[in-house]
Amino acid sequence: MMNHNHSNAKDSSWTSDNSSFRSVARGTNGATRCSIVVQTNAAFARSMLDAIRRFVKKGFHGVSIHAVASESDEETLGLIGTLGHQSDVFALLAKNTERVKAALLNLRCLGIPVIALVSDLDASVRSAYIGGDNRAAGQLAGFIFGRSMEREFGAQVAIVACNFAYRCWEDREIGFRSLLRQRFPQVNIVEVVTESDSPQATCEAALRMLNGRAVGGIYNLVGENLGLTQAIREVRFPRRPLYITHGLDEATEPLLRAGVIDFLITESLESIVNAAERFVIGLRTGATQHGEVNLVPIELISKFNLQSRTVF
Repeated sequence: MMNHNHSNAKDSSWTSDNSSFRSVARGTNGATRCSIVVQTNAAFARSMLDAIRRFVKKGFHGVSIHAVASESDEETLGLIGTLGHQSDVFALLAKNTERVKAALLNLRCLGIPVIALVSDLDASVRSAYIGGDNRAAGQLAGFIFGRSMEREFGAQVAIVACNFAYRCWEDREIGFRSLLRQRFPQVNIVEVVTESDSPQATCEAALRMLNGRAVGGIYNLVGENLGLTQAIREVRFPRRPLYITHGLDEATEPLLRAGVIDFLITESLESIVNAAERFVIGLRTGATQHGEVNLVPIELISKFNLQSRTVF
């Protein structure tokens, strides 16, 4: 599923009337060709592709969907080059790196609309962003930690971060830090910086920084939770810290249900896919605007409201 899983839906064709985009070609059976590339951790990628597949089964009107997961930076660049040039519309969840931006700018110069999903990209290389407000999500996490620790002397919260390859990570941290600085300046931040978004790297970094620290909370703004969970179990905290992270998927769902993770901040993947379809259809009518931002609501999930929300 991870490398070559795809979903297809075929219906009638249409042509964009928006002069800022090229005329949409007729793809297979007359449908508009939309390719989606997802580069993220395996669990979230599977959830994303499953959401696309479920939505496609309900019927995409005039759109043929090809969705693929990428496991590396090089594979993502290759897919942008191959699938992007074969598509009428190209969407992706990817790192905001210079090489990715250069590849996407090439597609834009050819008149191919580019949609950033879940994690935004520089406005110059995408036609639209569809996903949650990640800065607001970071502010939400900061507010929860701040309110729970505001009466503690010397309160500390650990923030787990990686390099800012994904724009959503950067936006979350900006929101988190700014909220604490403005509303709860007495809460101190301890940084846990990982070399990569992998279980081993996350676990090792967390063990180095958290051993011997009486942190009252842990905020994981990146995508990897299994390694962090292992580190939390190994560290002997005087008191169990409040644990908040992002993304509901097959890895975080059992941790949330077991009470290891206290809160998940997420957004409906189905809503994101639905908004992507509306954007593509808007190209035909001219309703779609360059640089458009389509924000879907962020949600706060705990084990107590998990049952009504979980879809895999």
